[in-house]
Amino acid sequence: MSAIAKGAQLQVYAPSLRSLPSGSLLVMATLPILDWNDCLLRDLRSLDKATSAPHVYAAILMIDPFACWEDIAESLKDAGITGVANFPPASLIERSAAGVPVDAGQELELRRMEWFTSLGFKALFAIASDSEITAAEKRLGSHLEGLIHLPAEALARTISEEMELVSLGQHGSSLPMFALLDGKGSKRQTRAT
Repeated sequence: MSAIAKGAQLQVYAPSLRSLPSGSLLVMATLPILDWNDCLLRDLRSLDKATSAPHVYAAILMIDPFACWEDIAESLKDAGITGVANFPPASLIERSAAGVPVDAGQELELRRMEWFTSLGFKALFAIASDSEITAAEKRLGSHLEGLIHLPAEALARTISEEMELVSLGQHGSSLPMFALLDGKGSKRQTRAT
C-alpha cells in the first residue's frame, strides 16, 4: 500500500498557477498562454530542498513539445521532489472538433510518465474520466500512487494560493483518488500549490 493510501500528506506542486492573473479559472491552465514547464523550472531553482515534503508531486505538462525532459528531471531531483503529476492532463487540453479527447495526447503523456518513473519518480495521474484509469494503472504499475479526478467541470474552479484536494477513497480503482471538486470522503491535509 502506498504512503498516500495510508494517509500521508500529499502536495501537488504547481507554481505555474501563480503566473496566471489573480481570480483566474482553472481552465486558464489548459490554454497556451504561458510556458508551464519553464515556470516550474524557474521556481525549482529557488526551492529549498530542506523544506520539501516527502510526498510532493510536480505538476508537469507532459505533452510539451519544447521541454528538455532531462533538465526537468535533474531539477526535480536537485529540489528533492520525488513525484510527478500530469497536470494539466492531456485529456483536457487536446480535444477533437467534436470535443472528444485525442488519444495521441494521452499516449504521449503516458510515455513521458513512464520515462519519469523509469528514473525512480513516483506518479499521480490526473484523469478526466474513469475510462482513463485502466491505462494509467497498466502503464505506470507500482509507480502509480494515486489518481486525481479532474473532470471538465473542475475547470470552472477559481485558482487560489492553495487549492485543497479532497479524498474520494478508492473510487473504481485500488488506488486512492483525489479531486479538486467537493467530494464525499475524508478531507486530508492535501493541497495543490
